[in-house]
Amino acid sequence: MWWGYSESLDLQNEITEGDDQFSSSLEVFIVGAGDARHIIKTLASSYKHPDRIITYHVIEPTLEQVARSILLLNVCLQKDLGLQEATRYYLEILGNTLLRPATAKYLAKCTKQLINISTCTIDCPWLSLENFKYKDRDNLECIFKFWIRATCEGIPIINYWDHRIRELLKARYDYREGVFDWDYYMILKPRGIFNLTVQEYKFWRNNGVAFTWLEGEPVRSNPTLLNNIIQYGPGFVHHAYLGDIVNGPFFTWTTSERKDKKFRATDIAEGELMRTIYEIKMKKPLCENYIGAHRDPSILNGTIVTEVPNIEVEFESWTSVNNKTNKENISWVEIPNHKVFYILQ
Repeated sequence: MWWGYSESLDLQNEITEGDDQFSSSLEVFIVGAGDARHIIKTLASSYKHPDRIITYHVIEPTLEQVARSILLLNVCLQKDLGLQEATRYYLEILGNTLLRPATAKYLAKCTKQLINISTCTIDCPWLSLENFKYKDRDNLECIFKFWIRATCEGIPIINYWDHRIRELLKARYDYREGVFDWDYYMILKPRGIFNLTVQEYKFWRNNGVAFTWLEGEPVRSNPTLLNNIIQYGPGFVHHAYLGDIVNGPFFTWTTSERKDKKFRATDIAEGELMRTIYEIKMKKPLCENYIGAHRDPSILNGTIVTEVPNIEVEFESWTSVNNKTNKENISWVEIPNHKVFYILQ
């Protein structure tokens, strides 16, 4: 529900010989992709193709998925984010139930900017919500406000995740490690995710944290993985986690196989996404030696799995988070030939 199950595609490469490959404009219709990976990949590869105006018409079944897609696009297009910084923000928001404190603070700050977009307070050159009714815009604003509050106050998302696992496995819950092992070898491996280790997969199945690094510990809840968010009086009501608990977010950026070295799925995803964001910003390929250059080679050959923090840390309230954002500081990479139109199913 919250991510796709196919690799990211450069949509301009999908134009067949029978189509008008040299047309000055292109209309793309994307239905239920689950995230913004195809748009991001197409933006990154646009410098390899002749200049043309591309309009993306994106249909998603829920407003929460639209909000997440806008957020992920914003991460990739925001000018003042470093390459590694943007890459890890994206991956954590995409597939982790728990975020590092730095990512959680960015989410609270960024969401404040997105509220201004949904209310038409500022103009976003790459996004159009003209197909939304005013009610849908209000609900989108409500979702963004909930993300800010839930990021600061914390939500029991690990409990939600565990409840889903118990509901799925029932009597097999006490033997879940064996179930996860079977799913990994009999379901995930045949689908072509070569660099996904069994430790990574089991860790995600147990607590919903798909991408981990030694440099930071995920301790804050990720409210973007909740749906059916409704404002009720001064607060909000929402459903618990209703997304995928079997396959994981590993199909989107980790399907490329690296046989020369032993990389985790996290390392593959980080490299692919870092390369993509660099191409969006610089309009040229990224030097391969740059990817992973900040790490010791011995770390790259290991399996990095962290422990889930104490549940009290997840519920720790942030009362002093500064969410004030100067509108003049909002800046995105210029993509004048690309425009995204969202349509609610």
